[in-house]
Formats: sequence, structure tokens, C-alpha cells
Amino acid sequence: MSQINGSATIQPTGTAVAAAIMRLSALREGDRAVLDLIALGQAAIPELRDFLFRREPSGLFEPRCNAVSALASLRAEDVLLDFLEHAPAVDIADPIERTGEDAVINAAARALRHRRDDACFAALMKIAKQRPMAGVIEALGDMGRELAIPRLIEGLSCDFARGVAGVALSKFSSKSRPMLIAVGLNPRPSEESETSTSLRMRWSALGVLADIGVTLEEWSLLKSLMDAHDVRVAALACRLALVTQQPLLDREEALGRLIRMLRSADWLLRMQIEGWLAENYDLTLRIINRAVDRGDNTVRDETVRNSLLRVIGSAAARALSTGLSEQPETVRKPCGELSGQGLKTSA
Repeated sequence: MSQINGSATIQPTGTAVAAAIMRLSALREGDRAVLDLIALGQAAIPELRDFLFRREPSGLFEPRCNAVSALASLRAEDVLLDFLEHAPAVDIADPIERTGEDAVINAAARALRHRRDDACFAALMKIAKQRPMAGVIEALGDMGRELAIPRLIEGLSCDFARGVAGVALSKFSSKSRPMLIAVGLNPRPSEESETSTSLRMRWSALGVLADIGVTLEEWSLLKSLMDAHDVRVAALACRLALVTQQPLLDREEALGRLIRMLRSADWLLRMQIEGWLAENYDLTLRIINRAVDRGDNTVRDETVRNSLLRVIGSAAARALSTGLSEQPETVRKPCGELSGQGLKTSA
């Protein structure tokens, strides 16, 4: 030990690193330990590496994620890459330990997301091929290589990776469309016995396609999905027609189908459909008026009428918010006609 001004005690570097590593495992001191390790510089890297590579059976991942943060700040990217290259090749049997290990792998992948070299890409692709993981999928998306698209598509099958996979695929735009269209069109193993994983993949694929757009030729392939067996697939296909501004007749058909789906949709999908109808209010109004004029039984259904009145009400609120002193005729007329069929207006 040595002293400065007779009071401040300075520990030898090795002892200071060991003490900081010890505190890294204490959840309350972890953040402070990271700062201390960064301050110790390159001397901290060997012990941080050992700590990172030491699997934790308890599933506690925060200390090792803190080690990733410290190594990234120290620019020890070779250590993080080595860790990813030696990630477990198969699922860890214990689900608790596996969850913790996945969290650390995700943290390391995100720390390297700015890299574009072949070694990093290969390590990420190897992990993604084994199982989709959010941090790995996110890093692959940022690397911008088309070879990653199949792995990103597989990410749509995983609850934890689906969101980031969709964002990553959106970045590839037209380059990812063929595979997204293929996913949307192909229920697995069949439409009659489609698995929940296949359905979620198709919902996500159609959502990404709505974000990046489709050509008229591509829409001609997808149009049949408006009549899909699964109501959410059908609804998302209808939305795709609307947001990508497909031909008028197709958009009118899509709105008509969405209105009919209000009868069978669950409450969440019903709310979404109401939003889509409101976004296309002028065209929706035309469909509503046609249905009312011909006495369509669909608009006589109480659930459907309640939803349509909410759509019309939102249009009324928007009209009044623009400074109109009263509701325009395009709001009053359909609202009155729907209410006149015995509907009790509700919020």
C-alpha cells in the first residue's frame, strides 16, 4: 500500500481489479463497479474476460451484462467477439440458465452492432441459425447484409425477437419483400391445421409489407389473402391494400370486408379495424352508405353498428377540432341512419 498526503490509500492494480470484479456480482454495486473497471483501463480486461466466460447456473445475468458494458467501453471488442464465437452451440438444458445465457449473448451482440467485418457477421449468423435472439437479430439487421434476410425472417417466429426482426427487415425494403411475401402466402403445415407460430410469422410479415409497400404485381399475389381462413391474416391483407394505395376497387373491397369482419373479430382486432376504417373515412363512408341504402344485414348487427358509430364519432371529433361549428353532413347522415336502425349510441 502507498499513501498520498498521508491519507488516500492506493491499492495495487491487480488488487483493485479483483475488488471491482467482486463488486460486479453485487447487484447494488454493479454500476459503480463498471465505472471503476473502466477507470482501471486495459489491466481490467483479462479478469473481465474470465468473468464473462464463466456461465452462471442461477440464470442471474446482470453482472455478466455489466462486464459486457465494461469491455465495450474499454474497446475490448475482440473479447466480445470471442465470446460470441464460443457461445453454446445447442440449447442449455436448464431453462433458467439458458435465459440468463441468452441475455448475456444479446448484450454482447448489441455491443458489436456497429461492426461490419466478416468475422462478426459469421459469429452472429451462426447463433441466429441455432435460435433467433433479439440482440443478435438486431445486430444482423444493422450490418445490412442481404445474406442475413433468411435469419431475420426466422426471427419473426420468436416472441422475443419478432419486433426487432420486423424493424430489421424493414431496413432492407424491396430486398426483403420476396421472402416476406412467401411467408405471408404459405401457412404451415397447411391452412386447415396452421400452427400458432406460422400464424404469428404471417401476421408479422404482412405488417412489415405494409410498412415497406408492395407493387401492383406483388399485390396481385397477395390479394387472395383478403379471403384467408384466419380473420387476422384477412384483416391485415385488407389493411395492406389500403396503406399501399392499391386500385380503388380493391380498396373498396378491403373496406367492405373489414366492416364484415367486425362481427367476428376479437376486441383487439376490432379496435384496430375501427382505426383503419377511420384512416380511410371518406371511402369508408361510401361503403357504409351503400350498405345502408341496400339494407345490408351486416350494418344491422349491433356489434358492427357500434363500431361504425365509433368510427363516425371519431370523424366528427376531428371535424370539430378543425374549427367547424357543427358536424358536417358526411358525419350526421350516416350516424343518423345507423342510429335510426335501433342502435343505442354508446361510447
